[in-house]
Amino acid sequence: MKTIFDKPFIFEGDDNKVVLMYSKYIISDITKDIAEQAVERIDQELFKIEDFESVINAEDVFEYEFERDFDSMIMFSIRKNGKEDYKNIEFKDPETTKEAEEVFKEHFKELGFLRKIEQLSAGQAAIIPLFATAVVAALGAFLTIFAYYMEDYVPERTKVVKWYVFILYKISQTVGYIPFLVLSVVLVATCLFWTFKRLKNPPVKISAVK
Repeated sequence: MKTIFDKPFIFEGDDNKVVLMYSKYIISDITKDIAEQAVERIDQELFKIEDFESVINAEDVFEYEFERDFDSMIMFSIRKNGKEDYKNIEFKDPETTKEAEEVFKEHFKELGFLRKIEQLSAGQAAIIPLFATAVVAALGAFLTIFAYYMEDYVPERTKVVKWYVFILYKISQTVGYIPFLVLSVVLVATCLFWTFKRLKNPPVKISAVK
């Protein structure tokens, strides 16, 4: 078995879980106790990928990327058996993500990875949050208008509707359209704040390609 990570590296992950990097594996969404058990299995050559829900074989990775100081995850591009896939590894916070990437930077050199640091422009930084803002605004407007017209609507008894339409109808008649309007405004404002934050301080994108 080819060793990429010569010793166990354990970082805090999302939701009180940890991320383990050892041998040629990146294992996430596990507890610290399970991580220690995984280390023992690898050392004893008893490790089986199918025993874990979230495992990446580092030899299958051909690219990874994240936005420094913004992202709490690293996105890995994986190629296996001629098929490409993508997997996000979640860490506790952006600082932990940076520390974990330092490990990847040092150990992926031997695999032929070329690391690139790119300062995003304001326009590039705003693309994703602006798209999210547009989607939230459109969805919020639709739900608000739907709820407004459904407040006093009396459906035909013989008319059959989809289950989710029926649920929205019931909610609309119970609470009215105001809660939908308020929630939409709050979510749009949050997305706009996110947009302005990225415009003011565009992130640095770090990527590595084999």
